[in-house]
Amino acid sequence: MNGYLILFFLGGPIVLAIGNLVLGPIFNKKVPLKIQFKSFMVGSFIYLLGAFVLYYLVLQDQF
Repeated sequence: MNGYLILFFLGGPIVLAIGNLVLGPIFNKKVPLKIQFKSFMVGSFIYLLGAFVLYYLVLQDQF
């Protein structure tokens, strides 16, 4: 079960990293990498905060 828990917390930031730091510069060259990195950091923080709340309130008893 620990593998699923790690995947739960790291899955969202990995998807955000691929979207903002890999695909973003390829398809939208007008936006600077600095802005895309900030977007990745803010999105990851919001995801991890929501994942922690979800884990603490709902999933803690299941794992």
